[in-house]
Order: sequence, then structure tokens, then C-alpha cells
Amino acid sequence: MEIDRRTFLALASAAAAFGPKHARADEEALFLGARLNAGGFEAAVIDASGRDRLVLPLEARGHSFAIDAPRRRAVAFARSPGRFAIAFSVDGKGEPLAFAPPPDRHFYGHGVFTPDGRLLLATENDYEGERGITGLYDATAGFRRIGEFETGGIGPHEVILLADGRTLCIANGGILTHPDYERVKFNLATMKPSLSYVDLESSEMIEQAELTPELHKLSIRHMTLDRFGAVWFGAQYQGEDDARPPLVGRHRRGRAIELFAGPETTLKPSTTTWAPLQPMLPARSSPPRHRAAGSLYSGMPGRAGALANAR
Repeated sequence: MEIDRRTFLALASAAAAFGPKHARADEEALFLGARLNAGGFEAAVIDASGRDRLVLPLEARGHSFAIDAPRRRAVAFARSPGRFAIAFSVDGKGEPLAFAPPPDRHFYGHGVFTPDGRLLLATENDYEGERGITGLYDATAGFRRIGEFETGGIGPHEVILLADGRTLCIANGGILTHPDYERVKFNLATMKPSLSYVDLESSEMIEQAELTPELHKLSIRHMTLDRFGAVWFGAQYQGEDDARPPLVGRHRRGRAIELFAGPETTLKPSTTTWAPLQPMLPARSSPPRHRAAGSLYSGMPGRAGALANAR
């Protein structure tokens, strides 16, 4: 079986967060995935056998998730330059809740909860200002947007929380885009990808790591943490088609970024069209077996339907 860089990072996160040392006899690993199924876009909660436990229809293509494991909820984000996010219970309890960024922003497909579950932070594009933004949403008040801060770069993709519970790491991909121009990349000649470390309490940047100038077209995208606290990331190269730069990197605070080349036999174009699986919290009970009819998302115009559980 071939795996792409997104799946590799997702599985690495799952192993670190939900490995055997964390498991109990009555727990079962769950995963979240965004997919295209029978012509429609969905978010799905899936068990280790690949069976659907919960299926949530989406109005357009989804990308990734923010997971609040202690409160058994998640947020599915639209793929960039999408403007929808859906908060839902992984057990199918209650109605899903849709929310959106301001009109002059769009999501990049990723977010993270604070440890207490009170705030959701999402990477966003201030496309008129040509800057990356992290939007702050109050998860205790219907995900009302309460503020933002700059990411220190352009095109922030994923944001993760470090083990200290107060330091964010943001992957600034470096690519300037605008939703009015499909997926046109305006600044390939001047890209400047980076990793920004931001203090959650003060929203101040405390460290930034950049790639060397000759690799400025290596857009940093997805990240995971290892057990030593180092940030590992996968990248997309925006340069010449015949170039084969390393696509996996590691950063340890206070040091330069390290890059790792893969075997030549694996360096070929990816053909996958599926969103990556993301690690999910253990299940505490049997899956819901009901079908809730009515409006799909609270307060959201457009596509209506039902929340299908345990197909």
C-alpha cells in the first residue's frame, strides 16, 4: 500500500497520541477523515476496522479537523479557500454547528483547541492584506469569533499546540493566494515559508525558523510532534518539475531546520485525492444508531439533509 505525506504524518500522530501505553482494555481507537463519497463530500468518524461510526455531509470539500478529545467533539474545516467550519459531537449528540470567518478572510483547513476547550484557533488568509492570520473563536459561545493575531508569514496552513500547552507552532506555507483567482499562486519567486512559535497567552511570536534561501519554494504544510518535542513537517515543492528536494523536515527549538530526503524510488507524483485520516479519541460507548432528520447545520443556509450515523 502506498501512503502520501499527509497520511504518513496523520498516522505518526496517531501512534504518538494513542499508542499501546495509552490504551485501556475498554477503549477503541477512532479516526476522522474527510472524503468524497458517492458524489458528495463528507466528514466521517471511522473505527480501526474502517467502519463508519458517524457520517457528516459537508457542503463542499473538507480538509482537516481540530479535535477536543476530553469533550468528545471536533471541528471539520473546509479546504482552502473555503469559508465553512462545522463543530460536532463525535458521538452524534446534538445538532452540528456551522460558523464562518469574516467576509474578508477564509480558512486554510486547520485549527486547534486550547487544552481547556474554551478557544479554537484557526489558520486564515487576510487576502486583501496579504498576510497570514490565526482567528480566535469562543468555543463556549457558539464559536463566536473574538479576535485574531498575525502568524508572521503568508499562507499559514496547519497550527499545532506544543506539549507545554501554551506554545503554538504555525506552518507558514509562504504562498500568496486570493479566493477570486481560483488557486493561482502569485508570489512563487518571493516565497518565504517558515515555522512560527507563538505564545498562546500573549499572542507574541517567541521564535521563527526559516528554510535556507535556495529552498524558499518548499512550502511547509502539515506537522506533527514527536515524543521529544520536535516538530516534524511535510512540504510541497513549488519549483521546477524535475527537481527532487527533500520534502520532510524536523525542527528542534533553538536550532536550524533539518531536512530529510526520501529514497529515489518513492519520489514520484502523488495520485491521491483523499483528505488524510486524523487521530481521534477512544470511543467510550457503542456507536449511535439513530438518524436525526431536519436541518443539517444550525443557522446555515444551503444544503439540507440528515446526519447519518453508523451506516
